Amino acid sequence: MNKIFLTLVLAVTASAASAQSEALALSARAFDASAEAAIQPFILEDSFAGLPACQVLDIKTIRAWSLDEASDLAAPCMKAVAARYSAEMSIKGGLLSVATEGSPVKPGLILKTDLVPGTKAHRDLVASLERRHGQLLGHQVRLLTRGEVAPSSVSAVQQALRQCILTTVVRDIQNGDDFVKIYGSCLTRNPDLKIDELRAGRGLSVAMKTEQDAKGVEALNGYVTVNAGKGPVSVMIIAYGAQTAMP
Repeated sequence: MNKIFLTLVLAVTASAASAQSEALALSARAFDASAEAAIQPFILEDSFAGLPACQVLDIKTIRAWSLDEASDLAAPCMKAVAARYSAEMSIKGGLLSVATEGSPVKPGLILKTDLVPGTKAHRDLVASLERRHGQLLGHQVRLLTRGEVAPSSVSAVQQALRQCILTTVVRDIQNGDDFVKIYGSCLTRNPDLKIDELRAGRGLSVAMKTEQDAKGVEALNGYVTVNAGKGPVSVMIIAYGAQTAMP
């Protein structure tokens, strides 16, 4: 009888211990799951990883992409990233910052989003750009969050262009070289612009060196819009003071 009782006691004890062990295991798994859920928002992910449209960002080329080419190539990727985060995004060439005394305007890619600063999606995107040294396809990127706007201005060259008398034949402007060929001689003859050198930049951009003072240089930076036959085309003017070396 004692042996039977002892056996029952041991069985009950073992069952209780097993139940307690299982309960502890379940509690531990629940804690792990809860902890993982709690820290998940703080784990930064690569916004571009796993998206076929973003594989273009890792293409290696001998010739550098122009701003227009880079924005066109990156656009499908940004659309895919936007879908991943249920957000709105667009990318295009533009001015990263306005010119200041001794510092010319900086062109680059403007990534406009409706992301709220500090959210998981925003922090992911910031970290993803930092992994790429703040660049996409060889161009520096400025990330705009909801409500932010990029520097944008009309170059003082726009006024000077009105004095350029051209033939009635409208010629196509596809890059900065076309712009210089069509308007270069007119602009360099303009005494107010004080141009020492005018040359095509990458894509639809033109670099200009001038004898004007710092404020004059700042006013020259920006965009001009010209009629290219197929519609208006915006060309970025990047101005440099006489003492600043053009790249």
